[in-house]
Amino acid sequence: MEKDKQFFEAMFKTLDEVSRPTDEQKERIFKTILTDVRQHSDIQPTRSGYSLRKIVADYPWRFAFGAAFVQSSVCTLIFGTSYTHFIMSLLGG
Repeated sequence: MEKDKQFFEAMFKTLDEVSRPTDEQKERIFKTILTDVRQHSDIQPTRSGYSLRKIVADYPWRFAFGAAFVQSSVCTLIFGTSYTHFIMSLLGG
C-alpha cells in the first residue's frame, strides 16, 4: 500500500512540475503581453468611418452575422413569416 502511495505522489509531483511554465516561457509570455499592450495602446484617429472599417476588418464574422440578422429581421417584418419559411425551404428545412 505504501508503494502505491509513493507512486501516486511521485506521479502527481511530476505532473505538477511539467504543467508549470519555465522561466524562459514566463519571459516570452511577459514580452508578448507587453508588445500587445504597446500595440493596442496607440491613440487611433476617431473618424467614424475609420472605426467601422477597423471593426469590420478585425471581426469580419461579427459583421457578417450582424448583417444577416438585420437583413432577416427586416425581411421578416416586411414579408411576414412566409419569408422565413421560404428561406428555410431553400436551406432544406
